Amino acid sequence: MKSLLKQPKSLLILAVVFFSACSNDSMDVAEVSKIPVVFPLNEQHGAHITYSDSGQKVLEIRAGLLQDFGNMDPAYVFFGEGVTVNFYSANAKTATVLKADTARQLKKEDLWGIGGNVEVTNGKGERMTTELLFWDKKEERLYSDAKVQILSDGQLIRGKGFEADQSFNTYRIYKVQGEITVDDE
Repeated sequence: MKSLLKQPKSLLILAVVFFSACSNDSMDVAEVSKIPVVFPLNEQHGAHITYSDSGQKVLEIRAGLLQDFGNMDPAYVFFGEGVTVNFYSANAKTATVLKADTARQLKKEDLWGIGGNVEVTNGKGERMTTELLFWDKKEERLYSDAKVQILSDGQLIRGKGFEADQSFNTYRIYKVQGEITVDDE
């Protein structure tokens, strides 16, 4: 260190390098200091939600993970690690079951985007599969623009686009493909 002190040029260069390395851009400081807003307000593991009307169970939702992002714009709830929704009929003995990997509910519109291995099975045993499904909870309607398959009475019907009531009792498939057997009676 004595040799550096004897040479003022070396000391000046060392001081410039030291102080320039320690300066902080005010934008970098602000970015690091910013409070993150992407964390959920609330998180639940093994969530189980039941909706009822006049004491009758009408809807049941189960998810491995539920995260409430009410602090985001738009506000939403994320359901992950497997989602199961049971829609109960008036007699509450039979249920339509919707299963998927994940779902996202837009809070204000109560519109759900459901994705990944989506399967809907009604009380008649009809089963629909797709990769993407939307559920308008207010309108009690299911729909999709993605490819769908419906297995009904041993027949496989394929299409692109689908809409149904949320109990999946009446439905319509668009751009239908496949063989359909019709009785001549």
